[in-house]
Amino acid sequence: MKNIFVFIGSPLKERSNTYTLTKMMIDKLLKLDNSIKFDLITARDVNIQACKGCWSCMNQGTCPLDKIDDMAFLKRKMLDSDFIIWGSPVYAMQVSGQMKVFLDRLASWYHTFRLAGKPGITVSTTAGAGLEEVHEYLKLVLNMAGVKVVSSLETYGTLPETLIDPENALKSAHKMVYEIYPYLTGEKTVETDKGLEYSFQVNKNKVIYGAEVLKADHRYWKENKMLEMNSFEELLNEIN
Repeated sequence: MKNIFVFIGSPLKERSNTYTLTKMMIDKLLKLDNSIKFDLITARDVNIQACKGCWSCMNQGTCPLDKIDDMAFLKRKMLDSDFIIWGSPVYAMQVSGQMKVFLDRLASWYHTFRLAGKPGITVSTTAGAGLEEVHEYLKLVLNMAGVKVVSSLETYGTLPETLIDPENALKSAHKMVYEIYPYLTGEKTVETDKGLEYSFQVNKNKVIYGAEVLKADHRYWKENKMLEMNSFEELLNEIN
């Protein structure tokens, strides 16, 4: 049984066009294989406090806000999942504020590759421009968390619950199913790429030269013998 984690950074829940597009894909996937489990969570479904900039996650290894909101729950869900989907509508040519709050609370994960070995995709919708910016940003942070981004899904919408071309959106969502399903069956496995290798080198240097202020991040690398590795590919081999 495979588990998919989906987070949609929209305050509109089911009225969100990004949610609608993602749900089209999930529904098709379940018709193909009803043994797949998924958590489809929107920003409206959970309480996520904004990062306070205290550095505790990177220095102590814990976030004090995890005790008072839902991020600990979301982190567990992601760690237990086999496939990651992060989606956001375009707000002011970037991800939504709600999505950014969620991403900010994973700061230490971008130094430690907590999701390494997992495949994922990005999803976005817009009334006009900004799709490329959102996909590129989400891919960047997913790479920094260790996720191999295998594709992206998008469509256009105007008001909430208003896709410009629902038929084409449905076709795109259904096509995406056949791109991600091989990763759920094991037919395809995660392989490294330039983005993941770049992230590895950047973060290895960061935790080595910033060990005094990134104490928890450095400790994680050391305990998991990542400091002895020279590439993300080596990390994948160890995971597998």
